[in-house]
Amino acid sequence: TREEELRQFKGDQNQVTGWGLRLIETSQICVCALTLPPSDVLVCPLRPVERFRDLRPEEVADLFCTAQRVGNVVEKHFCGTSLTFSIQDGPEAGQTVKHVHVHVLPRRAGDFSRNDDVYEELQRHDKDDSPDKWRTEEEMAAEAEILKKYFQEN
Repeated sequence: TREEELRQFKGDQNQVTGWGLRLIETSQICVCALTLPPSDVLVCPLRPVERFRDLRPEEVADLFCTAQRVGNVVEKHFCGTSLTFSIQDGPEAGQTVKHVHVHVLPRRAGDFSRNDDVYEELQRHDKDDSPDKWRTEEEMAAEAEILKKYFQEN
């Protein structure tokens, strides 16, 4: 069932961190514990799969429709002027967490000294287990509640 999939998805805090906002039938939005400036929001399929190729066609469509909606929200909320969408699909592509997820990052001029540095940061993102760099559950919940209001408006 969908609820069992959600429990499995949220079950391992080493695999998925953050507070999920369930938007549509098959997608889950997570506010990340480790964020890249100004904020990194994940869009994940509810059904946990390791690789992009393992998604069903309707899940692919839903994932990207959801990523588009999330992009509109985070760009507006974090005063971005552009967006980076990133999927690291497999270990050689930098995937460190074994489930498909799209990073949605609002961008601004000068946020990285070199534009492509964002990809190096993404690669380090999930590997960093230093507790002082992790956001608290309360911080993630507060951000999730703020973002959730944008989706309720539309």
